Amino acid sequence: ALIVRRRVINTILLYAKQKKLTSLLADQLLQKEERSNLMVDILSHIVEFRNGESGMHVIHVRLITELLLNHLMHKVERYNDLTHEDLDMISMASALHDIGKISIDEAILNKPGRLTDEEFTIMKTHALIGAQMLSEMPYKDNKLIQTAYEICRWHHERYDGSGYPDGLKGDEIPISAQIVAMADVYDALTSERVYKKALPHETAVQMIIDDKCGVFNPELKECLLDVAETIRSTLASDV
Repeated sequence: ALIVRRRVINTILLYAKQKKLTSLLADQLLQKEERSNLMVDILSHIVEFRNGESGMHVIHVRLITELLLNHLMHKVERYNDLTHEDLDMISMASALHDIGKISIDEAILNKPGRLTDEEFTIMKTHALIGAQMLSEMPYKDNKLIQTAYEICRWHHERYDGSGYPDGLKGDEIPISAQIVAMADVYDALTSERVYKKALPHETAVQMIIDDKCGVFNPELKECLLDVAETIRSTLASDV
């Protein structure tokens, strides 16, 4: 009986030790993820500071990306295999979508009027420059870097092939880049910039649905309509 009692106590102690180790490991992983998030946010805000933006654009794009992607995962069957890990990865990587703008002249970035054709050609290079910066990193096989690469390079592509830099069309464009593109356009429309006033939420949504700002995936446009009010309330509470 004493041996059995001792075995029971040892099993309980071992379980408690394993539970404590599991808890410590979970805390370490959470801290690591929080630090990664923080570094991504710091880097993206540096780009925004040069771009004369409020600092909220990256946060808004991230929130909208998360809302749209989460809805798409449940609404459209062919995206059901996307995981919550994919959701977190794409949302975090979205913060780096404009990292290539760090190489663009501030006179072009913050010009109050319409860009000339030559200036717009220069501005468009930020997509490839951002992708190149990421491809040259020593951790280019990392999933976050690969996702950020897709978003940087292709978030200005459009569903009908009218975008840049590669003229991709339809599902040639990774879903990560498609969603960030829509989030980016929505926030640009509803935010004040040096060259424009902010548009109302309803106007921005309708412009995207009517393909007034480039052509988007019809399934994504349905998702935008479904979560439009959630986007409005989420961004309003985040101000």
